[in-house]
Amino acid sequence: MPPALPSPLPAAGRRGMAMGTVATTLSKLLSVPLTEIATIGDMPNDVLMFRRSGLSIAMGNASPEVQKQARFVTASYKDEGFAKAVERYVLGTDATSPARKVGS
Repeated sequence: MPPALPSPLPAAGRRGMAMGTVATTLSKLLSVPLTEIATIGDMPNDVLMFRRSGLSIAMGNASPEVQKQARFVTASYKDEGFAKAVERYVLGTDATSPARKVGS
């Protein structure tokens, strides 16, 4: 069983706390290699998190610049992009979602 998480968890957006730092902190706390962590985001502050994780997924509503930094792009939040990304890339159960590999 993974160790209990601190309460409260480090919050991204706090002064000096970037999204990449949160990914690294959770990796250490849970003893999960960064290469086995999937990240999903839609804002420029998510790019560092993308770079540190093993699997990066941008939301369809993200800017083209943010989308280019991710390995995959899923549907927008309005079209349940988060759920579709988890189903397809994390659980491997949905091959029909409108996600695409960046550059294709």
